[in-house]
Amino acid sequence: MNDSASGVWLVTGAAGALGAALVERVMRDGADCIAVDRDERGLEGLHDRLQEAIGRAPALMPMDLAGARPEDFERLAEAIDVEFGRIDVLVHNAAAFEALRPMLQTEPGEWMRVLQTGVTAPFMLTAVLASQMNGDARVVWISDEHCLEKPAGWGAYGVAQAARRQMVEILAAERAGRSPAVIDVDPGPFYSRLRVAAWPSDSPDNLPALSEAVDRVLAAAASSQH
Repeated sequence: MNDSASGVWLVTGAAGALGAALVERVMRDGADCIAVDRDERGLEGLHDRLQEAIGRAPALMPMDLAGARPEDFERLAEAIDVEFGRIDVLVHNAAAFEALRPMLQTEPGEWMRVLQTGVTAPFMLTAVLASQMNGDARVVWISDEHCLEKPAGWGAYGVAQAARRQMVEILAAERAGRSPAVIDVDPGPFYSRLRVAAWPSDSPDNLPALSEAVDRVLAAAASSQH
């Protein structure tokens, strides 16, 4: 078992812009990290980049959250228990989104992928990992307030964000004063594949730096410690 003294983080969507940046920051700060994503090549690139840059790399756990079955989540939890024995921070960052369009034009397959990735998968992960989260453990839900404030066009992604907000409220109410703490944080706008899918003409030069989004997530996680 890897007995980390600096904390163990699990980040979903770890091959994406925010996920990869979070993994790098927490590992530079000394924590161990489990990187979960369906993009195996992206995970391998993250592993190699951090190994070269800081001499340490995340544990890679390729997993397609949109197609995962209950037993897949259970196997993931078992592997984490054997290797790490605990999770200190679970970050639900993974999201699926294809394009802005009227809800009734959403293809059934897209609807299923987006809801599974954004709602069912984070519930399953939280449920199977809760027993490994004690003390100051936290579950961090990355949210997107814009699609809730201006819902037209966001379809399944908007529904997923609304459902995530309700899950956060339910868990926070049911687990008040108990571990893990439940946090919802909107990191604000930053350049990413999801952002470009919604606004193809966007440019990194017109958006806040990704580091600002990382700072917001880490500040929210730190402020919630018991």
